Amino acid sequence: MPNHSTDYPANTGDLAHASDEDKKKRLDAMVRIWQADIEKRCQPAQLAIFSAANGLDAYRYVVALRFPEWERSAVVGQVITLQHQANGQDIPILFSQWRHEPLLCKLPDWKQQLPDENVFNIAVRLTPGGLGEGSKWAIAMPKELIPRYRPGWPTQAQWVAWTNSFDWLAVATPFIHTMLDTLPSTQIH
Repeated sequence: MPNHSTDYPANTGDLAHASDEDKKKRLDAMVRIWQADIEKRCQPAQLAIFSAANGLDAYRYVVALRFPEWERSAVVGQVITLQHQANGQDIPILFSQWRHEPLLCKLPDWKQQLPDENVFNIAVRLTPGGLGEGSKWAIAMPKELIPRYRPGWPTQAQWVAWTNSFDWLAVATPFIHTMLDTLPSTQIH
């Protein structure tokens, strides 16, 4: 674990003073639980609804990011993309992991905007220009947060202004690179 005398915002919450090993176990568990949950939701019978809801009808990759308050140097990321099969069907490819991200010490502190949250979630949808589809990207609040929207949270205009101050692509794209490096070269088209 990194030295917390860096510029990272302070760890907060009940787990802030847990041991590095306990935090690692919790991050590993977040990855496993999140992966299993999304695998259940993207079954072939519901794939079209799942794809549209996550933006895969317009973007090549969706990278959902979770930032825990109790380990401010870590980010849990999940990449979702579709693999086009020879038979014309698409199958979802999911890749989840956590990592320490040095860039987080340079980004604004999300706890200032959402002080009562213990995990901050945001999704980056992108299509790299190198794939011949034209480069485009968007930031979205994960759908599961919308029903939980609270009066103390930023308004939509404040949300857009605030989230524009982050370099989300720089945090999200290493998860895509790692996914592509770990899958057989024939897996993603």
